[in-house]
Amino acid sequence: MSSALDANHKWWHGGVIYQIYPLTFADGNGDGVGDLRGIIQRLDYLNDGDPDKTADLGIDAIWLSPVNQSPMVDNGYDISDYRDICPIFGTLAEFKELLEQCHIRGIRVIMDMVLNHTSNQHPWFLESSTSQDNPKSDWYLWQDPGYKDGLPNNWLSYFGGSGWTFNEDRQQYYFHVFNENQPDLNWRNPEVKAAIYDMLRYWLDMGVDGFRLDASSVYSKDQYYRDNPVKFGATDKNAYYNQDHLYDKDLPDNHGIIREIRALMDEYEDRVLIGETFIDSRLYDSNSFYGVNNDELHLPFAFEFPFSPWYPGYLQREIEKKERITPTGAWPTYFLDNHDLPRHLSRWIECALCTNPTEIAKAAATLLLTVRGTPVLYYGQEIGMVDNEDIPPELQRDQAVVASPTGELPPNRDGSRTPMQWDGSANAGFSFGKEVTPWLPVHANYQEINVETTLKDEESILNFYRKLLYVRAQSEALRFGSWRTLIHYPYEHMAYLRETASEQVLILINFAYEKPLELDESITPEGWTVLASNQWESGKTLALPENLQSFEIDVLRKA
Repeated sequence: MSSALDANHKWWHGGVIYQIYPLTFADGNGDGVGDLRGIIQRLDYLNDGDPDKTADLGIDAIWLSPVNQSPMVDNGYDISDYRDICPIFGTLAEFKELLEQCHIRGIRVIMDMVLNHTSNQHPWFLESSTSQDNPKSDWYLWQDPGYKDGLPNNWLSYFGGSGWTFNEDRQQYYFHVFNENQPDLNWRNPEVKAAIYDMLRYWLDMGVDGFRLDASSVYSKDQYYRDNPVKFGATDKNAYYNQDHLYDKDLPDNHGIIREIRALMDEYEDRVLIGETFIDSRLYDSNSFYGVNNDELHLPFAFEFPFSPWYPGYLQREIEKKERITPTGAWPTYFLDNHDLPRHLSRWIECALCTNPTEIAKAAATLLLTVRGTPVLYYGQEIGMVDNEDIPPELQRDQAVVASPTGELPPNRDGSRTPMQWDGSANAGFSFGKEVTPWLPVHANYQEINVETTLKDEESILNFYRKLLYVRAQSEALRFGSWRTLIHYPYEHMAYLRETASEQVLILINFAYEKPLELDESITPEGWTVLASNQWESGKTLALPENLQSFEIDVLRKA
């Protein structure tokens, strides 16, 4: 459906983004590691390019976790060559083929760009670490030993322990927000900026449709390297959370960097700039990265919504908060899962209302795809994948985190990164039926939870996602309309409207057992057509029900 309203929006306003973790999405060459060839072979599942067919998901863009050259200490988030593809994923020629095949199908391609740091095996760092006076000596954050047990200051690594590592050749420390193998770049150095910006143009010229900036709020650090204040009375086992991070994240200078990257992006047509504004940043801090004049990130990722408890009042509170503080002219974005979080069905399963995982998954899908904003799906959530909590230590791949000074180890992230479950063949079809050991062990439930099996079940989570995605693509109100709640303080069910001048869509979600439909705002009860529901047949015209059935979900359009 197209309209004049569509013309006022960019593709990502009405589009749906699908995150792929390349290591575990699809293995095209049969070596047990996900790759570009595997992604190419699975594109028709995501979008086959035929708008009249509904066998695919119909997503609009893929976001690829890093595929650049890397020693894989942090599974690709430690880049050693920004301009090439890591051989375990394939070749630059195959990446160009992926771009071409995606664009044929109407799929945009978003690359994950890690610009806060490089690998310690990047040529820039290898040169910088040789001496204190080489041409790249100031490309990273080097400091002399100091008074804090020899450390320059008290800054810590998000992955645990000190943020400082000593280099023998320079007789200095370098800073790393993450693992010691991921030294932070010095964004105050204009040569660093020029090299990064030139690299971004390299990929944009190739046809990449946008970037997701990793850890985009920690590029800039205090130029005086002042100690972070310690929180009063803080006793968190992870020492990182016992500091107020005034001097190593969210600095004002950071906005200038993002603004420059956005200006570079604006030189190209229809390119999107997404940013992860750090996992513990509050929504207001994340939203500040839209920019004072909406000239920074198009879509800042904030984590308060996915971290919400699975209760209507809490979830609506996050939606209303985002509605209130998203700047005029800016656009919200929502996600439930990503590569750093436990999957939502694993996070939310132990709550008083969480007695029916299938219907929880459908309710979560309904929320994600009917609130106002760009939804981001994480591979496998559409079939109901959950964390694999039975990965033995010798098979774990998340080796970047280290113990903090208190001995606390940040959570391992492998459980949410296991192979996509395609079918019931060997390793869930990850290597297209070949009996090879996958990058991470497949979840034991893959015989029941996989694309092939759930596609045949009309009541499956996958088919509910497909229905919602199709409905969303046809609805101007769901893509671009305003959001308005009909229950001011929801307790066990939610009801809200998405509206444009020409369309009104009502969403009802019951989180508990049968109960009366009670609204705080009056609405015409008759003449609603079912767009999607787990109770009613699509296309049926009905009056609003007096009672909502257990875990009932209705998406209704005013007839």
